[in-house]
Formats: sequence, C-alpha cells, structure tokens
Amino acid sequence: MLACLMLVPIMFAFDIGTIDTAGSFLVSSIVTFFVGGGLVFASRRENTSMERRQSYLTVTLVWIVIPLFAAMPFYFSGVSTDLIDAYFEAMSGFTTTGASIFSDVEALPRSILFWRALLEWFGGFSLIIMLSILATTVNDMANNSLGRAIAKSNRRRLSRKVRYAVISILGVYSLLTVSCILLLWLAGMGMFESICYAFSTLSTGGFMISNSGAELFSGRLIELVLMIFMVIGAIDFALHWAFFNGDRKAYFQNPEYRYLIYVLIALIAVTFTMLLMQTDINPTDSLRYAMFNSVSALTTTGFMMPPVSNGTLVWPIGVVFLMLLAATIGGSTGSTAGGVKLLRIIMLLKLGLAEVRRLSFPRAVILLKYGKENITKDTILSTWAFFAFYLFAAILVSLGLALTDLDMEASLTLALANLANAGAIVSTDLIVQTSENPQFVSYEALSGFAKIILCIAMLVGRLEFFAILTLLNPALWRR
Repeated sequence: MLACLMLVPIMFAFDIGTIDTAGSFLVSSIVTFFVGGGLVFASRRENTSMERRQSYLTVTLVWIVIPLFAAMPFYFSGVSTDLIDAYFEAMSGFTTTGASIFSDVEALPRSILFWRALLEWFGGFSLIIMLSILATTVNDMANNSLGRAIAKSNRRRLSRKVRYAVISILGVYSLLTVSCILLLWLAGMGMFESICYAFSTLSTGGFMISNSGAELFSGRLIELVLMIFMVIGAIDFALHWAFFNGDRKAYFQNPEYRYLIYVLIALIAVTFTMLLMQTDINPTDSLRYAMFNSVSALTTTGFMMPPVSNGTLVWPIGVVFLMLLAATIGGSTGSTAGGVKLLRIIMLLKLGLAEVRRLSFPRAVILLKYGKENITKDTILSTWAFFAFYLFAAILVSLGLALTDLDMEASLTLALANLANAGAIVSTDLIVQTSENPQFVSYEALSGFAKIILCIAMLVGRLEFFAILTLLNPALWRR
C-alpha cells in the first residue's frame, strides 16, 4: 500500500516540472514494492492466528520499518541530504507527531509537501486499524462495537479479519477526509492547501505548508472547520463507525466523549482568562486564540496560533504550561490523538478521589465505575503502570536531550511534546517563554543524537509503551 501511495505525489511533481522529484518518488515506490512484495511472497502461507508476542513484534516492526521506506523520497529528492533527518521527518509524519526538520517549508516542492501530509494521513489510518484489530489478534475482544464486529467477522482467518477492519475504517476515514477538504475549500482555502491541511487535521498530525504557521488561517470560517475536524480526529473512531452504521446515540453514550468536551470547555475558559489578565489582547481575539490553541493542543494536532498584541508575539508562561499539559492529557482512546489519553486521566482522578474518601472512611467499600462499567483491579494496575512509565520516559528523554547541550527547560518541553506525539506545538517563540537563554532553535538544528532520541520518543508514545515493554520482557519469549 505504501508503494502505491508514493506514486500519488508524482502528479504534483510533473505539475511544476520537477522531474527529479518525480523520479525520487518512482524509485522509492519500486524499491518499496519489491521489498514489500518479497516479504508477502515469503510469508504467503498464512497462520490462522497470531500469538501475543507475534502481535506486539509485528506492530513494533511496522512502526520502525515503514518510516525507513517513507524517508526515501526526502533523501532521493535532495530536500534532505542527511539520512537521520529524512528518517526523523518520516517517523514524525507516520506517528502523526508533526515535528519537522524543514525550517523553510515554503521552499519545498509541492510533491514533498503533499507527501508529508499524506504520510500523516496514512499514519493516522494505520494507527486506528492497529488499535481496532490488536485486541482481537490477542484473543481479547475490544470493548466497542467496531472491535466486536471485527472479532466476529471471521473467527478462523486473520487476513479476513484485518481486511474487514481496513474496509470498515477506510470508508469512515475517507468520508471524513473528503468532507474536511470540501469544507476548507468552500471556506476559502485553495484546493491543494485544503487537501494537505485536511490530511494533517484529521490525523491530528500538524504538518504545515506555510512558514507563517497557523496565522495562515486568516479566515475565521477556516479556523472553525479546522477546529471541528481536529476534535473529530481526537474522538474514538469506533464511535464514528457506530454512528455511520446507525447508532445515532453512540457519542453521547460514551463517557470519554463527554469528558473530552468538558475538558475542552474548561481549557478554553482558563486560557481565555489568562490571555485577558496577562496581555493587552482584546476579548474577541483572546477568545479566538484560546479556542484554536486549546483545541489544537488537547487533540495533539499542534497547529499553534501565537497570540499577537500590538504586533508582538505574546505567550504568557501560564498558557505555555497549559498547552503542554493539554497535549500530555491528549484525546480519546481509539483516536489518532496522542498523549496519556482522557480515559486514563479520568481513571487516575477517580482513584485519587477514592483514596481521599478511604482516608475519611477506612472501612468503606468504594466501588469505582467508568460509565456503567466497574473499574477492575487489573485496569487500576494497568493505568498506574502506564502513568509511571510515561513519567519515567519523559524524565529519561529529557536527560538524554540535555546531554546534547540543550537547556533543561527546552529538553523537558521537547520530551513532553514528542512523547505526546504533539511535536508541532514546539517552536522558538514558545520555548523562549520557558527559558531565559534557550538553546533550541529548530528541530533542524538539533544534533543527530537528539533526533534519534526524539524518534524513539515518538515511537514509544505512539505505541503507548506496552507493546515495546512487552517485547523486552524475557518471559514473553519463553515457551
């Protein structure tokens, strides 16, 4: 599939006469096709089921290897002359992180701009498929209508189960993508720009095609369309699937969807208040900045719109920390958004409140519920383990980046943003608010070692730790 996708940007290369760029996509497609075809041919004798370790190993390898092939157009076209830079850009796109090594994206050929956006769209689609079928491949039926449908689609052959998942999700994902493209175009954006931003928005990726950032969205209607589809991308796609398959109450019956709306409203209100109190920006523009940046941060898309007061960029330090906190929280499980995920955050809050009540009433029997479901001990342990690993990874990545001569503030900001797959929110204007002497200029200026660390952070954040940690567990490989 990746080989076929590489042929699509060629039409934009011929459109502007960059034959060399077209050749780089063609060569990349041929190499990918033969390597991928060889692997398919070698494994044509299909297993009827996958063990847990095979599932985790396959998922991890897919997210490591695909960026290797996706990086070829960047390297062969000459827009990136460093292999690490090319891989960083591909990994960032495929994990929908949005961190870019290209400081001047307007100088890039349109075919490369399209490939970056398409790579994010494909990465978001791949993630949804992985989340939808992973539970079924390890004989653990997903607790949503889409997961149950996939699990029942065929009990004997894995390929048909995967095929059913791809077809089911592709229909909904494509419909939402086309809707976003058309609405952006009707709102006044050019068709090429509409396609690129629709791909980046629904996948909550965040790649831009303009150096001016989100200020490019001068039309309020364009901003509104982008906010709507950023939220759609941060909602569990099983709910979208259920809605389009006749369950009109799917959204409102899901507690995580309600929590997403509540958190978003609270985030906008606090950000709006901070901008009013700490800047000279008028209330109308303060609300605009608060809404757009809050939606972009919580959904981990990363389209940042720096507040402007009297022609000067103004990032109140409180707003900066709030945006990083929002990105760390992230969107819903089963969505393209990154972060810890709202489900886990809500469970942690419920556990905390339960412990406070237990201090007051030691003999009380406290039942924890999420929606209508009881929270089991296994779920509690899993949630705490994930949160602990997340904090440990943030500290470890920060220390690793600090070894590359970055200041601690910039290191922590980069670690939190990229672990949450929200690397696009980091910019020099934002970093300067957290450090008196910032040593971060751009992703492009980072050392090769720092880029490798961030690639690992993107991968670990996208696979949510357990897939990789499980592979490192010796017990998994014992018969």
